[in-house]
Amino acid sequence: MSQFNPNIPQRKPTLNIYSALLAASVLLLLIGSGWIAWKNIDLTTVGTNQGGPFEYVEYKGK
Repeated sequence: MSQFNPNIPQRKPTLNIYSALLAASVLLLLIGSGWIAWKNIDLTTVGTNQGGPFEYVEYKGK
């Protein structure tokens, strides 16, 4: 039962490059998703009609 023995020093986990890349990619994904939802709210708001992040916007070019 060495796991309950407090005399054995425990090594702290270190942050490796893969964990850092995973954390950075998740952070960028969350920021990007929030930015897209925010821009979609701006695009779907017409007058007093409040749009939403999941409102469908049909793009009509010139």
